[in-house]
Amino acid sequence: MLLPVVQAAHAGRSEIVLTISSNVSEYHILTQAQSAGYSTSDTTAIIVNVNAGVTVSASSAPAMRTGALNAASNLTINVASGAAITGFTGSTGGTNVAGSDGGDAILFEISSGSATYLVDNDGTISAGGGGGGGGGNAGARGTGQNDGKGGVTCNNGQNTFGSAGSAGTAGVAQPGSAGSAGTYPGGASASCPITVAAGAGAAGGAAGKAVDFGGLTVSTTGSSGTFNGATS
Repeated sequence: MLLPVVQAAHAGRSEIVLTISSNVSEYHILTQAQSAGYSTSDTTAIIVNVNAGVTVSASSAPAMRTGALNAASNLTINVASGAAITGFTGSTGGTNVAGSDGGDAILFEISSGSATYLVDNDGTISAGGGGGGGGGNAGARGTGQNDGKGGVTCNNGQNTFGSAGSAGTAGVAQPGSAGSAGTYPGGASASCPITVAAGAGAAGGAAGKAVDFGGLTVSTTGSSGTFNGATS
C-alpha cells in the first residue's frame, strides 16, 4: 500500500512525505504528491521514503519518476537498507532486429530545476539492462551436388540454407550483447552462388541509468547503498 503522509497542516505546510511501504511498479512522485494535496504551483518540499524490504519495479517506464514538479520544490528520495528500485530489462530482438533499451530506475523530469535534489540510497538502485540483439538470418546458396568428376553441379533455383545466428543475452544494468551471425551451408552447396545473404547479427540494446538526472544537479552524497548503472 502507498501511504502519502502530509507533514504539517495544509496551509503553510513545509513538506509532504510520501512513504512506500509495499512493493509497487512505476511510481510517479508528482501523482502521489498531488494525492496528498500538492500543486505544481506549490513550492512545498517533497520527501519520498522507500521502506526496507520494498521493491519498486517497472515493466515499460522508469521504476520511479518525478513528473514535472515545481522547479522550486526540494526533493529528497530516501531508499532504506534492504529496499530496491529496479529499471526494466529491454526485450531481446527478433531475427536481425536490435534489442530494445533498458529503463531507468529513477528519472528526474523537472524542467529548469532550481531546488535541491537528493537521492540518499542505503539500498540498491539498479538500471535496467539492454535486451539482447537478434541473431542473423541463415544464409542460403544454390543446392549443390557432386558431379562424380570432382566438380559440383549447382541448382540455383533450389536453396540450401545454413543456420540462423543465436540471439544475444540481456544485460544486467549493462547493454545487451549482440546476436551472432547466420551461416551459409557447407558440403557441396558451399561452392554454389549465394542466393540469400546471411545476417550479421543485430546489436544489443543500451542500458538505462540507475539515476537519470535529466540535466539537473542531483546529489547522491552520503549514500551507503549500491548503484548498479550510471548516475548522471
